[in-house]
Amino acid sequence: MTGPRTGEYRPAPPEPALGPAAAHLAAAEEAARRADFGTALRERYRAVTRGLEQRGILEVQRARTARETAQAATAVLPGEATELPSAAHSFDEVVYGGRPAAEAEYRRLEQADRYSVAPPPKLAPAEIAEQRRTRKPKTARRKKSREPLELPALLRDWRFWAVLAGILAVLFLIYLVTHLSMPPSTPHDTQQPTTAPPPTTAPHHPPKVKPPDFGSGDDSIFQRLPDWAAFGGLQFLIAWITVLWWRGRRRGTVVREPRPVEAPASELLAGQAGLYRKSRDHDHVAAGLRAATLRRLRPALGVTAATPPELVTAALSARTGSDPALMRGALYDPVPDRATLEVVAAQLEWIEAEVL
Repeated sequence: MTGPRTGEYRPAPPEPALGPAAAHLAAAEEAARRADFGTALRERYRAVTRGLEQRGILEVQRARTARETAQAATAVLPGEATELPSAAHSFDEVVYGGRPAAEAEYRRLEQADRYSVAPPPKLAPAEIAEQRRTRKPKTARRKKSREPLELPALLRDWRFWAVLAGILAVLFLIYLVTHLSMPPSTPHDTQQPTTAPPPTTAPHHPPKVKPPDFGSGDDSIFQRLPDWAAFGGLQFLIAWITVLWWRGRRRGTVVREPRPVEAPASELLAGQAGLYRKSRDHDHVAAGLRAATLRRLRPALGVTAATPPELVTAALSARTGSDPALMRGALYDPVPDRATLEVVAAQLEWIEAEVL
């Protein structure tokens, strides 16, 4: 990021590692004695934040922004923390916007500070988690439970069952071919005696007669089979084809892709802000701020995304009592440089605070 006047490159501030409120208070007073009011304002606001947490007014939360701290404090202490929203605005402009802090801003925060003097902090969540990890685990009671029977690896392999089913299917087909290809047996007459009487005369050889042609059979293969083999085999064949189709189209289980880096949301926000500063695309940054502001203002104004800008500026002017040209400049006019972007950001925040 570049400074507003010098033009030198200024990197985005690192993620703060907050300590006790007393440490930030001492750092703020030391910076004020050196007339470094930017550092003094930053450390004083952090001292107030840690004091609110150490007093038990706010929960300990490391990813809370300055504005969220002010909103939470005013919600819990509606009549006491009225100066914190303006101090949070100055904190954001000084720390993330690179604007130099004035002595009057620090003195106002110093007079409004009633929370930095607080009892010593309790253990941080990270320290508590570390202690829980290093604590010896309790000896669990031995439960008399039978271990589940584990099948061999061969029986758990679906390919083994596929081969076995294929062998059974081949054997079944061989059985069908060998038994259905046999000629039909000749029917016997049950009325004739089983044994013939001995011949009394010489055997008479009748002339050879050509056997009758019975023609081709009209019975189907399912009529020659038992019912359990015909219908059970057909169902097994359908089930086997369904299993093959299901296994053939599977793409495997869903596997979670490991992420190369796990970054907190606050660090991602700071990195995105640094990229915006480096790109110097002020119109793009202003468009993002304006879109977010309009998305929050439309329900309160009773307008939609398709409402013309003239009607939006007229509605805002009626709600805030300001000049419509000022509203249009904050929401729709081009942003050529950084100074204009800072003014637009401040105007958007003011408009949102007035309407909401």
